[in-house]
Amino acid sequence: MTTAAQEREGVGHARYTFRLRVSSTATGALEAEWARCRWLWNECCARSKRAHAENEKCGPAQLDRMLTEARACMGWLREG
Repeated sequence: MTTAAQEREGVGHARYTFRLRVSSTATGALEAEWARCRWLWNECCARSKRAHAENEKCGPAQLDRMLTEARACMGWLREG
């Protein structure tokens, strides 16, 4: 929505629509990255819930260490 002041100054709006066409290779890479991100999110949520249930402290630094260890152990996670 434009205001009267914007209309007087000649300020307008433009709308752009883009379509991204991704190759099958890029689609596979994006899906693999999404799977890694989803796994990381689920691990963080599970650890946070477990810490809350056990009245432990679980902050970003602890989660970061946990995920760094997981990355060292899992090759598929290191690829991303």
